[in-house]
Amino acid sequence: MTNIIRPTFGQPRRPEPEPETRVEVLTQRVYGEAGGCRVCLVHDEAAPEGDVYKVVAGLLVDDEVSTVAILPATPEGEVDAEIVALAILRTLGMIEARSGGPASA
Repeated sequence: MTNIIRPTFGQPRRPEPEPETRVEVLTQRVYGEAGGCRVCLVHDEAAPEGDVYKVVAGLLVDDEVSTVAILPATPEGEVDAEIVALAILRTLGMIEARSGGPASA
């Protein structure tokens, strides 16, 4: 996905990373489910960006997730991850309510 929120934290912009490969992640927190999707928090100490939190989202019917935001693994970064995750959940919930059911992929 190319629509990932990637703050630079005061560093110069790096060239685009290599295409993402599939990796197994351990979910630190599940924020909830809405619109046929699940939104979670992952703590990734081995990310190319360094020690980060990743907000990920994926379909309920699938085990794969996509990163939608990358934030520094700091207390402030964790708060920002909560805000991002809850905003995504709220948006998915509004879409689901408007369409009358879970979104289909």
